[in-house]
Amino acid sequence: MRARWILLLLAGCGSVPLNEEKTSSQPATSALNTTRVPSVNPGQSSVSQVPMTALNAINTDIEIAPWSFAGKSGRVMSTDHYLIRSNIRYERVMDRLPILLEHAIFRYQTAFGTLPEPKSTLDTYVLADRNQWLAKTRQVLPQQAESLASIGRGGFAVNGTGYLYYIDWAGRDRDTFAIAVHEGWHQYVQSTFREDIPSWLDEGIATYMEGLRFRPADDNPAFRPWDNWERRRRLRDSARSGRLIPLEDLLDRPVQSFIGSRRNEELLGYYAQVWALALLLADQKGPYRDGFEQMLQDAANGGFRRKVMNHPAVISRRGRGRNAHLGRWAAIAYFGDLEELKAAYREKIRDLTS
Repeated sequence: MRARWILLLLAGCGSVPLNEEKTSSQPATSALNTTRVPSVNPGQSSVSQVPMTALNAINTDIEIAPWSFAGKSGRVMSTDHYLIRSNIRYERVMDRLPILLEHAIFRYQTAFGTLPEPKSTLDTYVLADRNQWLAKTRQVLPQQAESLASIGRGGFAVNGTGYLYYIDWAGRDRDTFAIAVHEGWHQYVQSTFREDIPSWLDEGIATYMEGLRFRPADDNPAFRPWDNWERRRRLRDSARSGRLIPLEDLLDRPVQSFIGSRRNEELLGYYAQVWALALLLADQKGPYRDGFEQMLQDAANGGFRRKVMNHPAVISRRGRGRNAHLGRWAAIAYFGDLEELKAAYREKIRDLTS
């Protein structure tokens, strides 16, 4: 499994004891004091373009056992695809969380063609507050903990495991759930894809997944990628202040290279711009949709890097530049002329910010 970490920043500490109560090493189905929660009918809650019979087949059965971290009690929740550990104090948020993630994993696999099932259960920590998250971060990534601590309201995924915390208030859940589905995409890619994908593609799809609302009729999630006020507002601010990142930089640079600017303004702008790029490329009626789906298929099943490096435009560039600009070459290999893509991208930004 690839040792990669991916972070999320939505916007802009004392030590705590690191006593995590270990759950049974047996499957959750045989854990003591386990509670089975009946399935919730997903109804019409997930992805458009998918037969209703498929949506109804999403299994949201949950098995629950006690768990705690840093002296704060919570629960471990086992579903078809996830093992979720959380000690958020708000019961309604914890009740919704596993339902959201099971709908999200279905969306990851069906929103852009058909992608593979995860190879293993996805572990997710959703801790009660930032101090607990920082403590867990120091456990998991001691060398990167200081850098990650600077990102403000966010989370990260490493080796298919997500680490995030409750960033809303008074029982609300919008921002926390946006992080959960964002990091959930990274977890899915890390644990399932045979090849790494460029940062702009990985982060673009992760931000694309953030737009969602729970339906009042059935209390199940409806995903709406365009409905992302935080990213749209940031994109508008960047466009109006002349601080848009050039497309070439967006394609070439990894997300980590944008960390550290004052209040992480550049990083927030990066997320907003890759969100806009993903909306352009994923448009069902647009010219880039087929290439977008094929790129994901190739990365998931093997063949992505080979296709990129065998493209004539890449072969003509010798030496280190071929690797240094992999993200840019991928865009050329799958979408064609870069100047045409730049023009379409500028138009998309105008549409989103007007």
